[in-house]
Amino acid sequence: MATTEPSTLKVLTPALAVRLHDFNEAARTLQRLGIRITGFFPAENRLEITADGGRQLTSAQMVTGYQHHASAGSTRYTVLFQGVTLEWRESISYRDVTPTLH
Repeated sequence: MATTEPSTLKVLTPALAVRLHDFNEAARTLQRLGIRITGFFPAENRLEITADGGRQLTSAQMVTGYQHHASAGSTRYTVLFQGVTLEWRESISYRDVTPTLH
């Protein structure tokens, strides 16, 4: 026999609410900085951004935990920005054309 009283289902726990708040705030900050976000993955606490945006954040030293993972056709970069993982990819044919000063 089923009960007729509705049960309360609480999906958003306090910890998840804080994590989503931080995730959304990081995304808003990136957008204010002009960084284009190409993918939102809140369950993984991860945002995908463009390679130009990744280089911009890295050169401005606004990220920590810089890692790169080479594969056959591209390199995947991951960093931390305000507690959120950012990820972008660059083709192996990309060359940094920044002049070197001697």
